[in-house]
Amino acid sequence: MSKITKKINIAIIVFALALVIANITKDYFQIREILSETYDSFLVQNSYTAASYFKGDKLAQYAKEGTKSDEYKDCLIKLANLAENSDISFLYVIIPDMPDCIYKTYVFNIVNSKLRHKYNPYPAGYREDTKPSGSARYKKLMENGGHIIDNDYFSHIGSRTRVSLALRDSNGKNVGVICVEKHLDSVAEILKSYMRIDLIYTPLFTLLFLLLFSFFIGKKFVQPIISITKEADSFASHEARFSDKLKEIHSNDEIETLARSIEKMGVDIQLYIKDLMRVTSEKERIGAELSVASGIQSGMLPKNFSPYDDYPGIQLYASMKPAKEVGGDFYDFFWTEKENLWLVMGDVSGKGVPAAMFMAIAKVLIRNAATLNYSPAELCNRVNKQLCQENEEGLFVTCWLGCVNLSTGKMKFVNAGHNPPAFYDGSSYNFLTQKSGVMLAAFDDSEYIEHEIQLKKGSRLFLYTDGVTEAQNKEKELFGEALLLGALARTAALSAKDTITLVNAEVERFANGAPQADDITALEFELDDFYSIPSEEKTLSVPASDDKLAEVLAFIKSCIPDNAAKDHVNKIELAAEEIFVNISHYAYEEGGDAKIVCKRYANERISVSFIDWGKEFNPLEQADPDFSLSVEERRLGGFGIYLTKQFMDKVTYERQDGKNCITIEKKFS
Repeated sequence: MSKITKKINIAIIVFALALVIANITKDYFQIREILSETYDSFLVQNSYTAASYFKGDKLAQYAKEGTKSDEYKDCLIKLANLAENSDISFLYVIIPDMPDCIYKTYVFNIVNSKLRHKYNPYPAGYREDTKPSGSARYKKLMENGGHIIDNDYFSHIGSRTRVSLALRDSNGKNVGVICVEKHLDSVAEILKSYMRIDLIYTPLFTLLFLLLFSFFIGKKFVQPIISITKEADSFASHEARFSDKLKEIHSNDEIETLARSIEKMGVDIQLYIKDLMRVTSEKERIGAELSVASGIQSGMLPKNFSPYDDYPGIQLYASMKPAKEVGGDFYDFFWTEKENLWLVMGDVSGKGVPAAMFMAIAKVLIRNAATLNYSPAELCNRVNKQLCQENEEGLFVTCWLGCVNLSTGKMKFVNAGHNPPAFYDGSSYNFLTQKSGVMLAAFDDSEYIEHEIQLKKGSRLFLYTDGVTEAQNKEKELFGEALLLGALARTAALSAKDTITLVNAEVERFANGAPQADDITALEFELDDFYSIPSEEKTLSVPASDDKLAEVLAFIKSCIPDNAAKDHVNKIELAAEEIFVNISHYAYEEGGDAKIVCKRYANERISVSFIDWGKEFNPLEQADPDFSLSVEERRLGGFGIYLTKQFMDKVTYERQDGKNCITIEKKFS
């Protein structure tokens, strides 16, 4: 027997033995994991089902009243039926004593009828010590929420698996724990039987096979391989050329194929290098094009967020984080007929360039249809038919769109298979669960249902795609709607931008470094006040000169209602005089014009804007006079603008397109 044959045989035997051991171990844990996941999923589902039978707010009441309460009895019967029908061994609900959870109080305790001969259920209100392992588990659930799965196939009380789920009250606070436990003695026996068979019979058959196989290897393959090895060695020392010995190998198997392949090795290596250079260059080109496409897609989404001069009573903010260079999510908002605000959130099926292109088409079609004064339902019917035409790739779009009349607060909307938005009515966020239609571009004859709700001051709307609720952590758990509502519950005092920032941060914290699987897009709309349409608007253009002051004051007075209080009129005139005189004295070096725009909103309030094209100057940045100082110590200037701010309900300044614009506003009521 040659040296190579001995080495090959020894290597095969050692490798095979190691492989047998590794496979036995791997198969054992795979079978265990499969069985565990099957029962784990089953118990997780049952734990959530059981938790739906009662409210977390009533746990303390249940523990105190027990079977004296009819409501408690109904819950107890439902839980018992669930345990019997699902063959659950134990189902119990407890209230751990915080902060250390070393004691627990039972609320419900269900024992399967098959185990009643060994275990008796505890009554409601029963209190007992908790083992250290249980205390740690309960404390983690009470602090972090969610659920915990633990299983043991060889414990002293038999094989079992258990799911512990944190229970929340209506405020999102963890108030208790529900545990669902199932004994799995049959699973443990399967694993033990498998180990006996794998450890005894598999190695014997493997060794017998290896002996026969090594003999066959030596006769059939070793000698041809030795020849090939010598030729391969000479390949490097003879200018990448082979002798004719490889052509003498005619074994009609892989050995002959190997010989032919080695003959072509030199040519193949050169071709491989050329192809590698070409692929690398192509990859760099595609990467550059995707970068440009990402910029184009980002540029299609609105970036001009609140505040808005024309719409001071609303807040808008949105963000999109694609999972790839480009994505299929999109958001949009725009105005039609001045007081109608459209809000759009969409998600195209698939990812990458095809989804991004389809997204662009859908966005343009929706905005074009809205400008033609279609209602939301008519818009969806029209856009759906347009998207269905020549949709050979079979893409579709889930979309939510609504039209808010900012003057009345009425909002009409359609949901085309999209996630329901979260609506804040002044007290809490809840999902708009009105009936949804099918996604756009699915069926060309789809008809969409239009819904209507009334917004009030302080109403908010949070739009999002499924990338938010379906964000996963490393344990493959979903962020979910409950965590989303929990995050939004902490945003009541935040701006639209801060709300989006907080939700995105919560999703990122939940993912904990897990890769992003889908585009994450969100939009927040807040209605702080209704839009007021001016009942009268006048404009006056005059030279910025003191001798035009009387004309300016007369113009402004003509816009003030006749029944306005004299005190209000005087204050408006004093503020207007201060601002116009400042413009005439300081805006220009050699003279210029001033434009006064006066808007009256019914008989409720008036706003006057003073516009000039002079040097940039914001009088509101001046510090207010310090009245604690004496007249001699007090610095000159600033008193007029101080009075203006005191007399008016609102004073604002902005510099835009080379113009200074200061606006005063006064309410008459």
